[in-house]
Amino acid sequence: MLNDSLGTLPRRSERALLRIPIRVEGKDSLGNAFEETTYTQVVNRSGGLIVVSHLLQPGAVIRITNLKSQVPCSFQVVTRAARSLSGTPEWGVKCLKPEIDIWGVHFPTRAEEPSRADLVHVLLECQECFSREMAVLTGEQYRKLAAESSVPRPCPKCGATRNWQCAFIEAEADEVLPSLPAPSASGATPRGGAEKRRHRRLVLKLPLGVRLSDGSEEASKTENISKSGLCFACSLEMHVGERVYVRLGLDSPEERSDLPARIMWRRPAKDKGRAFYGVKLERRE
Repeated sequence: MLNDSLGTLPRRSERALLRIPIRVEGKDSLGNAFEETTYTQVVNRSGGLIVVSHLLQPGAVIRITNLKSQVPCSFQVVTRAARSLSGTPEWGVKCLKPEIDIWGVHFPTRAEEPSRADLVHVLLECQECFSREMAVLTGEQYRKLAAESSVPRPCPKCGATRNWQCAFIEAEADEVLPSLPAPSASGATPRGGAEKRRHRRLVLKLPLGVRLSDGSEEASKTENISKSGLCFACSLEMHVGERVYVRLGLDSPEERSDLPARIMWRRPAKDKGRAFYGVKLERRE
């Protein structure tokens, strides 16, 4: 059963919004063989959310190959996402061989995470072997990472303590973002045209406060961050072009500064009333 706003499987680990190029092979709902080059929207330890234009049958087994590493693995189609982030059908899939590191990212299980309230999830990379992990840091560890650009922690692959740095997510040469026209009457952002991504992103989940001009507020977490903006999920109703204020970081809400930002895109989420937003940070007046 799906219980996540992105339409993915019940999660035994933290999710990461990662666009990984993949090849999908299998049979569609009519029994016809197909092969499609596409990408992931979300990945975690047990599966992910993938974009596939062919109609799939829940329960069917498909083969997914990571086109960067050329690692293949078998997956089972669980369900079609009720709401699409991409405008193309999206499917929740379950990994049938979790021992295969198809995504190139280690995801600690929920049971492996410390029981603390100040935890930060961030995609890190070992500076010795370049292994990647969706790491769980305490507030103290995250502040050290932010101050020194690295943090010492054990590397399972190296078998020793190594320095880890944030793993930047580079845009592919042909990766583009949907253009940003005003939202339609239905509230969905129309597609068409494209805008090149300008800055590298960090998969980083930090406490976030969002405030509208009418005083409405909501607490959330970032999904990813770049030098110029960030992405998050929220139930506040916001529209493309609207100005909002965000408070970011581990400090208490009273100690954080309001940063002006502009809504650049909106995507519906599975949960009714929620959506994913991308904002561009603006200079203070």
